[in-house]
Amino acid sequence: MESSQIFNQHLISYSVLIFLPVLLATSQIIPPTKHGFSLNLIDPLSPLSPFFNPNLTDIERFNRILKSDRGRLRYLTSLNAGTTNFPIDPTEIQPGLSSHDLSYMVMTGIGTGAAFQNYYLHLDTGSSLTWIQCEPCHPCFQQQQPIFNPLNSPSYLSLMAFHPYCRSPDYQPGPNGLCHFSMFYADGTSANGILSSETFTFPSSQGGNIQVPNVVFGCTHLTDTDYPLGGPVGIFGLDLEQESFISQPSCAPVTGLRFSYCLVEPGSNIPMALRFGADITWPPVARVQQTQILRFSTGPKQYYVNLTGISIDDTNIYFAPGTFDRRPSGGGGFVLDSGSHFTYLPELAYRIVRNALVLHFQARHLMPLVPGGDEAVGLDLCYDLLPNVDPKDLLPSMTFHFAGADLPLFYEQVFHVDLHQQQFCLAMLPETDVRAPGILGAFQQVNTQFEFDTSNGGILRMATVDCAHGV
Repeated sequence: MESSQIFNQHLISYSVLIFLPVLLATSQIIPPTKHGFSLNLIDPLSPLSPFFNPNLTDIERFNRILKSDRGRLRYLTSLNAGTTNFPIDPTEIQPGLSSHDLSYMVMTGIGTGAAFQNYYLHLDTGSSLTWIQCEPCHPCFQQQQPIFNPLNSPSYLSLMAFHPYCRSPDYQPGPNGLCHFSMFYADGTSANGILSSETFTFPSSQGGNIQVPNVVFGCTHLTDTDYPLGGPVGIFGLDLEQESFISQPSCAPVTGLRFSYCLVEPGSNIPMALRFGADITWPPVARVQQTQILRFSTGPKQYYVNLTGISIDDTNIYFAPGTFDRRPSGGGGFVLDSGSHFTYLPELAYRIVRNALVLHFQARHLMPLVPGGDEAVGLDLCYDLLPNVDPKDLLPSMTFHFAGADLPLFYEQVFHVDLHQQQFCLAMLPETDVRAPGILGAFQQVNTQFEFDTSNGGILRMATVDCAHGV
């Protein structure tokens, strides 16, 4: 029997028993005043992560990063290509849910009463729906924490098919008038469940906790996926769709429709925070710039921005007009994505950047390493470091120019430097699929504070900050 048929039978039997309370606020209603909160932002490669594996070698971690990035890029390509006329081979494009394996994580409390539980979730600015596994759940991936049981939560509500969020293609009317969601992946993995609402609990910047009632999320009752045992148990969606956490009216009193983060070097043991609303502050000396978040009538609601150019040190590189634009038929464009580790450029743009760097280093008597040696496997442009030369005196900076804002990248954010091997590699890669977006990955976002303000059309604010000393 197909998984969808199994789920429908499962849903019918479950929905007969489920308690459907009227939509009531919990005992701690958020008043319509300014609030904010902050969550610990957890790097899965950091020793601070509860899922950190100290037995992995540096090479094994690096290979996991590249594997995760490839899956992530295919996932974003599938979203970007969903509105194009290009044929999609789903076996090439869509990864399984495990493509989130190395995404940053947050912890949030879900439910009230006996059902309350804190859960680790993957932060995803490229996904809309926040979801976790719910009882009854069969088949489901194994998780160490108890699976959420909505029957034990007096604040839980299953949403009906007439709810405004219940729309195709991901949401459909299901048995007993409930809104059913299904997410299928070409490798055979899937997530199916009921669109629901529940009380979420977050730590307050003023002490104690903030309870946010009526947060729409996905209660998954059938997940066929390869999530690793002991890892996060779902997704915390933060894209621009209406069902995203940052877009929901019930969350607006505490989020102000904006969030912010400031990433430290991957794998470090320095804490980070994901801040919302009034908890967002800027250092007094920060030079804050801003650019428009681009919204399109069709296609994915991700954080597209207008990349107009790139320069190396103080030299502008020429690109044909529209190189980084999203095409009217879909495909292309440039997004910020913390779920991708490295930055990805359209192939032609990447070759132009690469050639400029080759000339830069050739003038300093450096020649690229032949691929297949001891250099970081998977990265394209690598060199040996000169003996007794400080990398900061050899490696150039780079600037990404956006409409209205410049993002300076110091050499540490441009190159992967391995002092043990005495080598460095460009921490950017080409994307050969014309349907794929360009991506500013987490490696290049280090030591820049970003604020995603989704109100009034959407503004991305940014400033160079020493993220290791907090913001």
